[in-house]
Amino acid sequence: MMENLDGSSVVNKQKKENFQKWLDEVTEVYKGLSPEEQLATFHTFLRQSSPSQRYNVSKHVASILYQDIVVSLPTELLEQICHYTDTKSLVSACCVSKDWNGVISSLSEVWRRKCYQMGIGLLKKDINWKTLCLATHKQIEGLRTGSAFHHRDIRATCLSLGQVTGLDYCKGFLIASAVDQVGIWRTDDYELIGLFSVPKRISCLRVQDAKMLVFGHSTGHITAWSLDICKNICQASLCQEYYGHTGVIMSLSLSTDIDLVLSGATDFMAKVWCLSTGCLLKTLSYHSHWVIQVTLLPALHCINSRTLYKGKHSLLTKTRDHIRIFSWPKESKDGNMFGDMDEVEKSIIEIPLNPVYNFYTPGCCVQNGKVSYVKQSMVKDEEDGNAEIVLESLATRTRVCEMYLKQKVRKLLAVGEKFALVLMPHSHANKCNLLVIEVSSGNEIGGCHLPHSSSTTPDLAQVVVGETGWLDGLEQLKPNDVVIALGIVNGQIRVVTWQDLGDRLTG
Repeated sequence: MMENLDGSSVVNKQKKENFQKWLDEVTEVYKGLSPEEQLATFHTFLRQSSPSQRYNVSKHVASILYQDIVVSLPTELLEQICHYTDTKSLVSACCVSKDWNGVISSLSEVWRRKCYQMGIGLLKKDINWKTLCLATHKQIEGLRTGSAFHHRDIRATCLSLGQVTGLDYCKGFLIASAVDQVGIWRTDDYELIGLFSVPKRISCLRVQDAKMLVFGHSTGHITAWSLDICKNICQASLCQEYYGHTGVIMSLSLSTDIDLVLSGATDFMAKVWCLSTGCLLKTLSYHSHWVIQVTLLPALHCINSRTLYKGKHSLLTKTRDHIRIFSWPKESKDGNMFGDMDEVEKSIIEIPLNPVYNFYTPGCCVQNGKVSYVKQSMVKDEEDGNAEIVLESLATRTRVCEMYLKQKVRKLLAVGEKFALVLMPHSHANKCNLLVIEVSSGNEIGGCHLPHSSSTTPDLAQVVVGETGWLDGLEQLKPNDVVIALGIVNGQIRVVTWQDLGDRLTG
């Protein structure tokens, strides 16, 4: 019996060897045939096969001809390919099959980088980056199409049928002025909660913490008012007056943290006042034109993280032809909150703007050790503009970023780490004149169309930007937050807020 089994094994082995020898010979002959002869041979063998054999052949052929490259590629190589694939195509690839969706969705580093490229500044790692990326992509599409913005008109006729001359926003409240009247709206529902008059015509205003409100007047003097805001009503009381300017007040800035008010006027001067006492602390008379913008930069909020400004408060003044930044020690011998103002004139940075005739662009921002401003020259109405947004390091006085817009800019509204918000000249066509610009590339991300708003001061005191955290990263964007508000015709205020697109940009 064992002999028979051994004989069968020998015979089977011999058959396999003979078959392999025959197959090798046929394969060699097959390789030498022309493509047409190879195809004819394959068809002949296929026709001679049984149905079950044909089915098996079809499965084997499919596995050879149709390999799934996404599933079969090493993860490291697939990640590199996906890094070079745009977000929209990557999302489409996830819809090809369940296998593709599973593999591509697992590439967390790819989705994290896509989020960063689209303006997300989160550094957390314990979140679903793909989900966040999809929500960000939807928000970017909303910016591009304008659907991310919600427009609302507030009828401010309780103030005046004339033009809104001053506007500011703070912590859910909108404050507007016309002539000598002031209105305060709650932005939860845009109900008017406060209305009062001041002694003289208002040219500009600033509010801080929804508690202190400062007005610049066309007579050259300044008044400070304390606000008592409850849920449904706001009361204002005069607490200080400041006299010293001989021209119209163009711009104001205040800080209750360091007890200062800063003013700029058409008398070519900027003045620093003690907020609580009304005393004039310093007059900065370096300017050869109207001081159209002033900004206080307290050390606890701004650029003191840089070595150049460590332990110092700063302030900025802007005219048609210069930006000047002054700084002084925050500690003083007198122990006052605002520091040693006697040192303010010993440290000045000057940035020339070189305007062409009287053509200049308002708007200047200081953040994280960089000052940003616009340079452009006058062109004909039918020509494209040549605006350039410049970001300059205050420590090294070198340009760290340049954004060439090839358009005309009306005002640089705000700049963050990721995005800049720019107001363009009004266009009667439905062309975007509020633009969101990507800082790293200078590319236009999107925007919306705003109605015309006549300038009340060279720095556009009738226009105010709302919450600005989203400029550092879209994860800080919240539905219903104010993007911008501006006074328009017939005593109305146009308010633009973020539309709720459904997906929240949170981790």
